[in-house]
Amino acid sequence: MGSLLLFSGACTRESNYNRLVKTEMANGVYSDSLKFGLLLGDTKKTFFTKFWELNLEGVISHGPKNDFVAYELKNTPEGQRIDHLFYGIFNEDNIMTGLDMRFYHLGWAPWNTHLFAKELLPKALDTLELWYPGNSFVKIEAEGLARETFVKIDGNRQIIAYVLADKEIKAVITDLREKYPELVATNE
Repeated sequence: MGSLLLFSGACTRESNYNRLVKTEMANGVYSDSLKFGLLLGDTKKTFFTKFWELNLEGVISHGPKNDFVAYELKNTPEGQRIDHLFYGIFNEDNIMTGLDMRFYHLGWAPWNTHLFAKELLPKALDTLELWYPGNSFVKIEAEGLARETFVKIDGNRQIIAYVLADKEIKAVITDLREKYPELVATNE
């Protein structure tokens, strides 16, 4: 996994995150690509069409309760089966502005402590860095964050990841242009 940095110093913790957002948004880099050929800005119809085709090819399937698309990670280092669940985040115009994701070991059970989410977090961060090259994840500390949280920002594309529960890692990709329109670089 890429190096993890702990933001600290005399400034407030939240200001370090805000500074990172402002720096990345000001660099003019626009990152819209997502896994499986998806793009930030795709329509909801495009999202469903792409996954209908991938489902027919056997690449993905429906997740638990049909709330997510499911993709099993192959060739994990320890040979453990890991499921990656995801679903688009859409604005009121049905344009994809992000991706809601989960990671969990398929063999998870309360007695399989080696398959708990805290053990999976480094693997999930490594996987996300492989899929979304650029900056490394950094640990952030900010008011309102009740748990250890990691962020990776490449231009406008932000990925936040943390342990959601004993079983799951939650990760969210957000198009920061939607969240902070006032910070959009003028040369974009």
